[in-house]
Amino acid sequence: MKSDAIAKKFGLDGKVAVVTGAGAGIGRAVCLCLAEAGASIGVQDLDEKKAAAVAAEIESAGGKAIAMSGDASHASTYDAIYQRAIDELGGLDITVNNAGIYPFTDFLEIPERELDKVFDLNLRGSFVATQRAGAFMSRRGHGGRIINIASVQGFRPTAPGVSAYNVTKAGVMMLTKSAALELAPSGISVNCVAPGVIQTQGTQPLIDQQALGDPTELVPFTGRWGRPEEVADTILFLVGPAASYITGETIVIDGGYLLK
Repeated sequence: MKSDAIAKKFGLDGKVAVVTGAGAGIGRAVCLCLAEAGASIGVQDLDEKKAAAVAAEIESAGGKAIAMSGDASHASTYDAIYQRAIDELGGLDITVNNAGIYPFTDFLEIPERELDKVFDLNLRGSFVATQRAGAFMSRRGHGGRIINIASVQGFRPTAPGVSAYNVTKAGVMMLTKSAALELAPSGISVNCVAPGVIQTQGTQPLIDQQALGDPTELVPFTGRWGRPEEVADTILFLVGPAASYITGETIVIDGGYLLK
């Protein structure tokens, strides 16, 4: 028996979402998933052409979307894109802070400029995105949903060469809890997802080189690496009515990788 009530628990009709780092990979999958659920989407990426391509993909499928650009490590970018969402799409109900970088450098060799770049985008960017979204949502008085993207590597290091990334993702999980506590009185939930290895354009070269190991040994549940759509589906749950009593949590999406 198919129930309309169940459909409503995961529907986003009338909602407006902004997704950063959305030109490819997980960000693109999140945009397409939320748009299919009925949300209008602000597609942000440093590469404006990639953002425009995803927005066009949504529009061609009958959805509503606008492309946005800007540096996701700067607070001014968030002020601009959130205001555009309100002005051009009619609101700001959901934000997904997905923008990030993943450079490989041995711990003793990380130059200060690289450290600054990783921290500025992965942690500071997520912080100011959450802060600015919380401010916009609080002023509008309709509540909201904020999702941060962490990683299993925020729980424990799984490979050498990404210590800066690991530290930022651990910080994103604490950011999520701290913001959830302070934004709760405004009806704004803040949650986080921590993917394992997800097969994207960015990770494919490492997968091809077998630099990430053998998923048949490392992922006991599926024996394969994850797909962007599987992260997007979890985010759909967290931003919809079905997750109305969840905030401050980090959900791991890794096929059991951390069980090993």
